Amino acid sequence: MPAFLRLLAIMALVLPVLAAAGAAAQDEAADEVVATVNGTPIRYSDIAFADEEMSAALARLEPNVRFQYLLGLLIDRRIVALAAQEKNLADDPAVKRRQEYFNEKALRDFYWVQLMQDRISDETVRAWYDKNIAEAPPEREANAQHILVDTEAQATAIAAEIAAGKSFEDAANEHSRDGSGEDGGDLGWFSKGDMVEAFGNAVFSMEPGDISAPVQSQFGWHLIQVIAFREMPKPTFEEAEEEIFRQLAREEGQKLIESLREAAKIEIIGVGEAAPSGGRPQIVPQQ
Repeated sequence: MPAFLRLLAIMALVLPVLAAAGAAAQDEAADEVVATVNGTPIRYSDIAFADEEMSAALARLEPNVRFQYLLGLLIDRRIVALAAQEKNLADDPAVKRRQEYFNEKALRDFYWVQLMQDRISDETVRAWYDKNIAEAPPEREANAQHILVDTEAQATAIAAEIAAGKSFEDAANEHSRDGSGEDGGDLGWFSKGDMVEAFGNAVFSMEPGDISAPVQSQFGWHLIQVIAFREMPKPTFEEAEEEIFRQLAREEGQKLIESLREAAKIEIIGVGEAAPSGGRPQIVPQQ
């Protein structure tokens, strides 16, 4: 994987970066000036940093619209910042405290990228692909139809109707409370993991043409008929490379932060039970 793509793959786990601007930011020679405000430059790298802040809000914008929006944002920000400098606000304690906060964040983000690059080599990514994709049995997909009812007794009675000659499709259309009943219970193609465990286990233990005994899930009772199976095509290394790197970076990042926490002296002051995890970020409860 080219170095700048590896960097972007890591950065996507920390902060989403606009690809073109992020790549340019890695090469000082390519970090061109895109605008000036009162003689001060705004560069491609500034666009990348702005995108880190705004990526979630701007995710649906086309790249050129997104770029123009960010550039306008930076121009307005620079105008106000220069005016603040003229008022000598750069020495205000509140400004300095905010600078300290973002300086620490910048150090963390930059160093984290280096740590991940050191831990995950091209050979590591290739080895993971070979073991888990290239040499692994191909994943199968099933094409099946089902009938969903409320009770086992209902499912058993419908199975008897089908055994007596009623088509599965007609039974699904008549009895199933699932929306697929209108289509004869057709579920299309799916992998085992796409379905709840009980349903997936039943389907992938059957043969084409089989009709299951009643199967219970959290949705009710199912009768299932398997139509066919097929093997899913495997992605090439080039297609899978970036996602493998992201997965390995997540795994290595979790192990690294655990080891760093063990080596650090952490003391929560005046919080009591508000931080039961020893300071780890928690999911904020929904109100």
